[in-house]
Amino acid sequence: MNTPQYPFPPSAIRDEEINIGAFFSGVREAAGFVLRRWYVLLLFVAVFSGLALLYAWWYGKKYVAHAAFAVEGQTPSTSLLSSALSLANALGIQTSQAKGNTYTNNFFAELMISRKVVKEALLRKAVINGKEDVLANHYASLAKLRTGGLFSKGWNDNPRLRDFSFQPKPLSQLTPLEDSLLEVVYNTILDKNLEVVYDETNPFNTATFTSRHADLSRYMLMAILDKTSGYYMENVYELNNKNFRIAEMRVDSLGRELRKLDARVARLRDQANNMVRQQGLIELNEAQRDQSLLATQYAAAVNNLELAKVTILTTAPILQVIDNPQYSLEVLYVSRTKALVLSTIVGILVGVIYLVILRAIKLSNERLRQQQALAQEAA
Repeated sequence: MNTPQYPFPPSAIRDEEINIGAFFSGVREAAGFVLRRWYVLLLFVAVFSGLALLYAWWYGKKYVAHAAFAVEGQTPSTSLLSSALSLANALGIQTSQAKGNTYTNNFFAELMISRKVVKEALLRKAVINGKEDVLANHYASLAKLRTGGLFSKGWNDNPRLRDFSFQPKPLSQLTPLEDSLLEVVYNTILDKNLEVVYDETNPFNTATFTSRHADLSRYMLMAILDKTSGYYMENVYELNNKNFRIAEMRVDSLGRELRKLDARVARLRDQANNMVRQQGLIELNEAQRDQSLLATQYAAAVNNLELAKVTILTTAPILQVIDNPQYSLEVLYVSRTKALVLSTIVGILVGVIYLVILRAIKLSNERLRQQQALAQEAA
């Protein structure tokens, strides 16, 4: 039986070829439609380029000061610590000791953003733009807290705050007005500038301070880091040092009593030089015995006091600064060349999509009008 010969390919193949041809024809027509309206693409490129340049101008330059630090604790032996603090315990003085699991990276990461540390750092003086002033005043001026912004009022709008400036003083001496404004500066710094990252898997903590002025970023992070590292010496060690100063006064009292007893023993010896009866030496023997006991107590007190001071110093955690903010400054800015190239690509893509959608809408409207015209003719 002979296989029938078809002059044309099967219908499925014909439909596929027709559809592919129609597709490429539609692509050519769409490309021609887009190219004929090149001015629309140029308009989109101009708009996006203008927005990119505006963003680059608004972003400006930002200076990011970096710091990386870790905590290394020192743990002396228990016998040494017990011996060192024996004098304070004997005199009934309570001391504060650093526990091995207290001062960790997490502790100092939270301490670094605390009010006490940041506010004390803000009241430290620094030279910025050739002017020496406290960092809080520098920050208020550079962050436009005094003049305000486009959508916010500044301190100068209030007559009471127009000539206000912070003074370097302890936090305990701040007036209610100074404390409230310093709280505003502190909250602004935490929201916009200061970031401290703690990661259990990372042996180092990282901190960054971002602002539009290089010296402000550098000096602020350095001041905060210094206040954080000095926390132990200014608080825990100061408590122990205060107690040991009391112990020193008592050691001095022992020294004065010992000198008085030395004078008494010398006087009794002078009196006993020509004495024959041993009964007259009883008072001298008692004085010499008291002198020996007091001398032993005084020597032990002095040794224990000095050893206790050294031990307290060795228990202080050491904050090891890996990256110093003074030498770890990064400049962030938007490159205008890259912004123009990217905005041109985005503008062309958006313009092409807009024109393709516009053409599809026009074709749809034309087909709808043709269908309506055929319906009217058939009616």
